Amino acid sequence: YGQERLEELVHLLEKNISSLKNVSDYADLLNVSSYQLNSITKASVGKTVSEMINEQIVLEAKRYLLATPNQIKEVADHLGYEDVSYFVRFFKKQTGHTPEAFRKNFK
Repeated sequence: YGQERLEELVHLLEKNISSLKNVSDYADLLNVSSYQLNSITKASVGKTVSEMINEQIVLEAKRYLLATPNQIKEVADHLGYEDVSYFVRFFKKQTGHTPEAFRKNFK
């Protein structure tokens, strides 16, 4: 049961990351409580749902930064962030690099 929910969660994260960023959103989609969902992810992969959401956001951001010449603002928009500076701070906190520095270092 836990494994199935985890696989569904991963699929939902990949599909909805630009619009859904709250644990409760994913818990609702899976018809479980946030507490149950966190228990499943902690037991299966040793991470909270929030950590998994953040990792998915960063993964999408990195893909988009490396695959497109788009402005950082467009990347933030694509990921559902209205405030570019918030997106930049979030990305830097997660990766240690600004989106601009990441793109320069890894292109």
